[in-house]
Amino acid sequence: MSRTTTARRLGIIATAALAGAAVAAPSALGAVVPVEDGQTDLHLNAATATALGDLGVGVAPLGPATAKGLRVTFPIDGGRIDPQTAAGVVDHDGGLAFRAGATAVRATDFTVRTDVKSPYLSAKVGTGSIRLLDLDLSDAKVIRRGPGRVGTWAVRVQSTLSAQAAAALNATFGSSLAGGIPIGRVDLKAFPAEVRFDGGATTLALDPGTALALAGLGVTPSVIPPATAGPAGLAFPITGGGLPTGEVGGEIPHSGGIALTAGATRVELTNLLIDLNADPPVVTAQVGDTSTRVPLALDLSAAKIGLSNGKAVVRDAKVSLSPEAASALNAAFRTSALTAGLALGTARVVAQVS
Repeated sequence: MSRTTTARRLGIIATAALAGAAVAAPSALGAVVPVEDGQTDLHLNAATATALGDLGVGVAPLGPATAKGLRVTFPIDGGRIDPQTAAGVVDHDGGLAFRAGATAVRATDFTVRTDVKSPYLSAKVGTGSIRLLDLDLSDAKVIRRGPGRVGTWAVRVQSTLSAQAAAALNATFGSSLAGGIPIGRVDLKAFPAEVRFDGGATTLALDPGTALALAGLGVTPSVIPPATAGPAGLAFPITGGGLPTGEVGGEIPHSGGIALTAGATRVELTNLLIDLNADPPVVTAQVGDTSTRVPLALDLSAAKIGLSNGKAVVRDAKVSLSPEAASALNAAFRTSALTAGLALGTARVVAQVS
């Protein structure tokens, strides 16, 4: 096949691809999270790959990118995205080499931008950067997959050669590539460095011995809405926060609280905050309507922490009175019976990942 015939064939492919195509505007960028790992797969269009071959232009991956058949895989090494919409910026390692004879063009360090009106994939070429591919999101789908189902996958993204990239390749190889040539389907599979929460609850199962001790002191515990009491214990709604995916850390705020009442004395502990960044981890609670926060000891030595089915789960976390909390409660209820280390109960956190 002649170079002229091949160029005409590529032009026909581009015209067919552009007919009726509409790039979907990305959703408004919501809460973004850093991207830690993942991969982007480019499934090369077979007809375009054949046509490029007819022109004498070969395409090969640059490590650590890999190829299997017409699929080229690029490791993700950073970025930030909205986990619900996949709108954001995702960086990659590796790249592609376009070669014809002794002449080669290396496109590396791909960046996918899906947070703009006209999404694209850019690459470093030489000392500069070019818009390599135009991305069409009109038929794309965002799904949650991977370990714990917290990964964000944007699949069925269609890509075409940008006019800028076509001009650069034509200038290098003396070809007549047209902008808009279909390059192939792009599947982006990103895994976050942290997860954010938009719901769930922490349930505290009160220690039976402590409940009896409080009753003996004439102290009655009750919940402050929107916290609730049930067979499993006292449930405090989670109002936000998040956790890193590779280590123990983060903060988990809650609404509602617990009231301790004895006669005319009432102590309200509200807006519980689990602080896993502290050493050791701690739970703090706001005292009444003041800005004072009292700490409660949190023991995670036997706890199980993980991600499962789109939720972050912490089981078997032990909560007890800290010296500060014991002193404050003893002063409020005029007793010395409450001691540091007194077990309050076992907490179970089930947070919905956004």
